[in-house]
Amino acid sequence: MAASDSPANASPLTIGLIGPVGTWIGRILLILALAIWVGPLYWLVNTALKVKVQIQSAAPVWFPDPITLENIEWVLDNLDQGAFFRSLRVVSISVGIAMFFGPLMAYALSRFKTRWNGQLENWIISTRMTPPAAMIMPYYFLALHTGLMNNELGLIIVYVAINLPLAVWIMLAFLRSMPDDAEEAALIDGCGVWQAFFLIVLPTLKQSIISGGLLVLILAWNEFFIAFVLMSSNITFPVQVGSFLAVGLNPEYGHMAAAGLLLSLPPILIAVLFRKSLLTGVHAFSGGK
Repeated sequence: MAASDSPANASPLTIGLIGPVGTWIGRILLILALAIWVGPLYWLVNTALKVKVQIQSAAPVWFPDPITLENIEWVLDNLDQGAFFRSLRVVSISVGIAMFFGPLMAYALSRFKTRWNGQLENWIISTRMTPPAAMIMPYYFLALHTGLMNNELGLIIVYVAINLPLAVWIMLAFLRSMPDDAEEAALIDGCGVWQAFFLIVLPTLKQSIISGGLLVLILAWNEFFIAFVLMSSNITFPVQVGSFLAVGLNPEYGHMAAAGLLLSLPPILIAVLFRKSLLTGVHAFSGGK
């Protein structure tokens, strides 16, 4: 590269122009990205708060006037409370099991070295990356032949199988970023391996367990496809919300939007209130240290 083309020889005027231009390009791209992400959510809220005439208007109504809660009230009156509490039980138990065994499995993989550790880790993450549609037939036949169709226990087992690899992967990232000096000191003082884990490592993993649990909780709460197939009669909350889409020849878009809004509120609140913990978990899942 010629000396005149090197960054060091670039004129101050060129460098001064690149800075502001790059900043404005970044801002424009950020605004576009936010519009793509926030736009559907805004239209969901907008539709849920509009009267039927405004929803069916040929011209889009960007701001509901007057604001109405009729759609939300209709959904609350017609929503199956059993589906909501069924989802609450299934998600809570499956997330609890995943976050109990996740740190134990991750600690074993990170501290007990064998020739098969790499293969085990690849297999664990591959099970999480497999599309649910590819595994639904095995899940369906296993549930059918074990009597777990339309059974909360069967759905809990499937959710644990799906979410446990994610919990293990997040814990592995945290454990590998931790120095093992305190563990070695505990072992020298006479502690066993698992005593060192419960007394030294587990308290240190508190933040990672919280972030991993929140991430797994959001994914389990939003899951629709597997619950739709395995729980055809004892439906979960997302499946109940999906049932509002089939309303005949005159679809009630306001009711659909209100149902979707109610389903979205718990994950959105979790993401807003615990955003730092979630970012930590996502960073660990991507392999960050």
